[in-house]
Amino acid sequence: ANTASLASIITALRRNEGLQAILIYRFGKLLASKTKNPLLWPLLIIGWTVYAVAAALVRKGYGIHVALSADIGPGFWIGHFGGIEVVNCRIAPRCSVGQHTKVGSLSQKSGPVFEDGVWIGAHARIIDPVRIGSRATIAPGAHVTRNVPSRALVVGDPARIVSRSYDNSSILPGLQSAR
Repeated sequence: ANTASLASIITALRRNEGLQAILIYRFGKLLASKTKNPLLWPLLIIGWTVYAVAAALVRKGYGIHVALSADIGPGFWIGHFGGIEVVNCRIAPRCSVGQHTKVGSLSQKSGPVFEDGVWIGAHARIIDPVRIGSRATIAPGAHVTRNVPSRALVVGDPARIVSRSYDNSSILPGLQSAR
């Protein structure tokens, strides 16, 4: 049973570029949390080198940039690759982002804040320092410039609310069991 589960883990890692990107991000955050301990500095030099190479490969090879300036909770899901940028933002647990999506901006220190269980569709842009409520759904192609209430469905450019009681549990991985 252990061999089968190890094989399935390796297969998941090989086939899921988003998972690779998140693991590299988590490794970078781990390294950043250990920089105050001088005894670890020799290992950190090696770790930061590995992180830099891996992050560059993911950025160039898959088009996924998850910056260490982002504060991302557990269960973050990137289901696709290509054109994804996540910087200077706070993302609560169990959120998902689609391909060609821009979250946050390198030019703004404080970016968007996402509450629990937000689904962000492909080609969406959330750059401004807005708050996205829990279980909100950002439709593909939406450009969010204002706060979004919990459980809302927003569409368009600029984004506008089309539903205030949208249930995104069927499209958000892992949320079905969290009901």
